[in-house]
Amino acid sequence: MKQLKKLIFLFFVVFPMINYSQDYVRTLLGDSVNKSTKLKSDRFKSMWDGKIKGEKYDNLQFDIGSVNGDEMLLRYNRYNDEFESKKTLNDKTRFVERKLSKVVTYNAKKHFFLPYYYRGGKNFNVGYLALLVDLDSIKFYRKDEVKFQPATFSPTTIEIGFPPRFTKRKLFFIQNEDATPIQIGKRKLTKLFEEYQLDSLLKK
Repeated sequence: MKQLKKLIFLFFVVFPMINYSQDYVRTLLGDSVNKSTKLKSDRFKSMWDGKIKGEKYDNLQFDIGSVNGDEMLLRYNRYNDEFESKKTLNDKTRFVERKLSKVVTYNAKKHFFLPYYYRGGKNFNVGYLALLVDLDSIKFYRKDEVKFQPATFSPTTIEIGFPPRFTKRKLFFIQNEDATPIQIGKRKLTKLFEEYQLDSLLKK
């Protein structure tokens, strides 16, 4: 009889206390997670104004250039790797046809729409390459490439995350005779340019 009373006591008194303590711990953990998430969100909003950092255009303004000798206003979208054109500033924006036969003169450089390989000759692509120098049997090109980086949140409140952004890099390519251009490293390119006394071209 005494044991039965103890069991009844435990059931009506102790068990509710255990359930209460478990709910209390869950509430504390939930509040902690919510506060942490809100803090990260507030910190992220404070450093990001809702815009993508960086710029996909080399210049937002249209500049005078030409396509196969036809003068027009141009600007280059480095992210999409395409030229936008206008006949006049008030004209509707059009896109220059991406064809091997189209040569775009822009910012004092000729841009050729060509097939090319990234470093190692494994990854193949087709896009605009700006001619740096033509030595008949060998040509050097440059490509201003832009990649999109999505937003990254910091794993802790101490570390800093990054807003979505466009990141740019300069790539260089070499073409022997009529072979497909292939990416060349900056160090090797510098040595070749020193041999040909073309160092100043790397600064442009």
